[in-house]
Amino acid sequence: MYIKTYSKFNRGLIFILNPVSLLYKSLSFLVLKKRSLKKKNYDNAYIISIDNLSFGGTGKTALVIAIGKYLSQKKIKFAIITRGYRSRSEQKGALVTAQNTVDEVGDEAILLKRNFPDQDIYVGKNRHKSLKQARSRNNKIMLLDDGFQSTSIPKNLKIMLINPHHPYYYLRHFKCLMRGEDIILRYHPESGSALKSNHRLSVQHSLPMEASYSFIPEGFYNPQHQSLEINDASIMGFSALGDNIRFQTDLSAFNLKAFKAYRDHFHFTQKDIKQLDRLRQNSKATYLVCTEKDFIKLAHLDLAGIPLIYIKNRLQLSVDVLSVIYNHAKKQGFI
Repeated sequence: MYIKTYSKFNRGLIFILNPVSLLYKSLSFLVLKKRSLKKKNYDNAYIISIDNLSFGGTGKTALVIAIGKYLSQKKIKFAIITRGYRSRSEQKGALVTAQNTVDEVGDEAILLKRNFPDQDIYVGKNRHKSLKQARSRNNKIMLLDDGFQSTSIPKNLKIMLINPHHPYYYLRHFKCLMRGEDIILRYHPESGSALKSNHRLSVQHSLPMEASYSFIPEGFYNPQHQSLEINDASIMGFSALGDNIRFQTDLSAFNLKAFKAYRDHFHFTQKDIKQLDRLRQNSKATYLVCTEKDFIKLAHLDLAGIPLIYIKNRLQLSVDVLSVIYNHAKKQGFI
């Protein structure tokens, strides 16, 4: 069952969750501290940790992609370390290939590999194992997805994404833990408009620092990954994210007729896509629209006769954080 985050039921539920989360956060804090006592150093690696306080939905994968594209433009080799949540490789670990499926390595890993076919992508719960394998393949720059939980790994740069608009963002960890981060990025829907050349931070900007971020739609695509102009066509959206409301808000800029939300990492079946198409027809929408990440989980289904398309979003930063990251790694001698 998926409960709408901003529903009246959930607003009432917060009063129950707050005291429960206090116990959960206290236990999590002790676990993180215990792990930090057994640190393993990686002297020849520059580790960028992309963190959040919540259980998901802040846009960590989008930030990993943004950093990766910036490094790729500079022709810099790097590796991405991610968990492969609920995949068959989560426990044993794996180097992701173009032939892997979602069941094998997870939807995020497939999305990352499609964006970076020439870079190493590792999945696995054991981050130390992934880091060692990445170093054995001459990777010096490591992007550690959701590295906040891995306190046994020393990081060269820690970046935390915060969505203060989400009522549950503080239930997983104490907000005071943000103080240890080098860069804090706060979600703000209108922050993208501030990214102009005369507003960019100087590359000498000192750390720690704060900035804001938003998501900019790059366009719609059909199942063959071809760009599609929908103009004023009506749409019905759906997603299975940590924060579905954010995606629904993004789609509201178009002719959105209806929206359906699922729990994060939901596994779609043929029955689900047929049900969604019936809802589309009932709402008199022309297209079914999902995120690129969700489409990866749907691509293997029979989509004949179903007008399913997906939208690509790009992370937009209020200041030139990517240059700050690059110059920090360069200053430490890794670039």
